Amino acid sequence: MASNLPDWLDLARGLAAVEVLIFHSYQLLFEEQLPGATHDGPIVLVYSVIWALSGHGVAAVIVFFVLSGYLVGGPALVRAKNGELIAIDYFSARASRLYVVLLPALAVSLFFYLLATQSDKWQPFVAFHQHILAASGLFSSSVSPAAALCNGLFLQTIACSTYAGNLALWSLSNEFWYYVLIFALLSVGKRPAWILAIVVILALFVVAERADVRGYHTGLKFAFYFLIWCVGALVYAVVLPLRMWLLGLLISLAGIYLLQAKGLLPGWAAYHLTVSILTAAAILGIEFTRLSLPSSLYFARDIAKWSFSLYAIHYPILVFLNVSIAAEKREFTIGSLALDMLFILCGLLAAFIFYLLFERHTDAVRARLRTVIGKRPSKPRMEKSLAP
Repeated sequence: MASNLPDWLDLARGLAAVEVLIFHSYQLLFEEQLPGATHDGPIVLVYSVIWALSGHGVAAVIVFFVLSGYLVGGPALVRAKNGELIAIDYFSARASRLYVVLLPALAVSLFFYLLATQSDKWQPFVAFHQHILAASGLFSSSVSPAAALCNGLFLQTIACSTYAGNLALWSLSNEFWYYVLIFALLSVGKRPAWILAIVVILALFVVAERADVRGYHTGLKFAFYFLIWCVGALVYAVVLPLRMWLLGLLISLAGIYLLQAKGLLPGWAAYHLTVSILTAAAILGIEFTRLSLPSSLYFARDIAKWSFSLYAIHYPILVFLNVSIAAEKREFTIGSLALDMLFILCGLLAAFIFYLLFERHTDAVRARLRTVIGKRPSKPRMEKSLAP
């Protein structure tokens, strides 16, 4: 990895997390709507620009998948090639990274969800937000211990819904099973018993597809997003001349366009694949040019330290704020935009405090976990986990 690249990857992680935050804030406050023809031209223009900037939350998650594949799957491929992929080391890193944030995030989700649902403004909020994306998952979400355990085992969207209405947690089940699947695929040659893990994971994807009552093809998306995740892993692990990478990326983009044009690839899939290819191209371009990150962007890079915290807790906080302050439909005014900015700032502040309390201790928890297992902590590695 080029010495300049970690700064750019941190920038991408931080910006992607903020994009998800501002996407959900606009979605909940303005119900995914734009002002109509009855509004003044400047208001329509301002809101159109805001939505154009904040309407890419799903694309940001695709960026997370590619970066996660690059920073976790790629090193795993290299270590497997060198005979250095060790289960205890790999899974202790993954477990500490995920659970240090996930467990307190589930508690935060429960706290704010109960506050929101017990408010006398909850029903007006529900009435005005029935049509937003995945609304049923928010309004009928479970807060039972069984649902918490299901999310703790990364079975949300497979065997249960996301806990306490925290819809952003959907991608963590993808990340976790990708971590296990890549390790199993790389280890099956030495230990055929890993075949069982592969079969179980693929069976979980089938279960997710069969249990999908909303027609989102959740199970198929598990496999589809794993391919996107592997794009990042391949960019890290495969060494090729720049012209070969450029040729491969251009052929991939042309193939995506042709498949969509012939009706063989849904529009959403073509879009997500395109985002993944462009993300991979950006990584390669920065790595080959060795372009340094401008100092003016360091502030956004630093958000990466607590991007996982931001991703994990922002949604229930936004729901609570909307129920408490903006339960009914908002008017398209400058004041409403100011309220949107206030909600975003509250999400950022809460995530930073959450990071100080929990996420920043991830390395210490990992070292402690390895000590309990009985092995000396390994030397720090470049590898990071994104779990968006």
